Amino acid sequence: MADRIAISGAVADFADDIDRLSQAALMPVAVRQFARDFIDHFEHRPLLNIVISDRGRVLMSWMALYFDACHDPDDPNSGLTVNRFKAACAETGLCSPGRAAAMIGLMRFAGQIEPVAEVRRGYPLRLVPTAKMRAAFNSRMRNAFRAMALVLPEGEAGLANIDNLRFEKSFIRMACDEFLLRERAIDYAPSIPPIYESKAGVLIVFSLLLSTDDDGLPLDKPMTISISALSRAFSVSRPRIKDLLRRLLSEGLLLPGNSETSFYLSETLRRDIMRLIAGYWIVTACGIRAGLASLKAEPVERHHQTA
Repeated sequence: MADRIAISGAVADFADDIDRLSQAALMPVAVRQFARDFIDHFEHRPLLNIVISDRGRVLMSWMALYFDACHDPDDPNSGLTVNRFKAACAETGLCSPGRAAAMIGLMRFAGQIEPVAEVRRGYPLRLVPTAKMRAAFNSRMRNAFRAMALVLPEGEAGLANIDNLRFEKSFIRMACDEFLLRERAIDYAPSIPPIYESKAGVLIVFSLLLSTDDDGLPLDKPMTISISALSRAFSVSRPRIKDLLRRLLSEGLLLPGNSETSFYLSETLRRDIMRLIAGYWIVTACGIRAGLASLKAEPVERHHQTA
């Protein structure tokens, strides 16, 4: 595909890679596709939504899969444990140790993680992701890779190999390591923090973007939403949604339309949404490269198929 971008992937080139990728001609189309799939994967679970946001749950799934992918059979202290998970949540600022412990309990209750079959006496209890968690993760990544493939060649390579367990583990390890090594993508999208800080903020803004009859992210078409519909869909109160919209209007990130629920996308917010997603996809592309390299070194190992 002619519009695909070749990125360096080096930490030192992160800013330049973001600039190039976010300005790709098909980036608005790719971001819109990603937004649609992101909303489709939202889990309408009131109890989980009280404990942590959907975005937080996605990051926690990544964290659980990362620790599992880093497990060394020769080191009984490695892998996913409750204490390691709680410490990582606190160190990264994702949530408090207490909330992380609650989330571990909910993930076990939901059948997403479980103890290993054989517990080694004297060592921490190791937890492992279930087929259910891996299937949900693979579904999310498949959609992300599909959108990425419009602008990055790595997206297509990821799609072709996501069912390979060795690829998956190498991909997860490298993507998480790359994320922690470099500046955050949000640092290159300064208008985004108010959206991240608001409950369901990303979902609300994505819903706005998808309300136009366009394939991209147009500046000249009104975006119209139903606040009550968003409240029901994302388990967030109407006053909270109104507060977010007022803040975005006051900061010039949304421009007023012809009604209280009609808005136009500002150039600033459009630019920063694409820069944010570009940053994430660059990190993801580095993970895909690592996964492909692992396949060259080792034989193929497929996921077990479930009935």
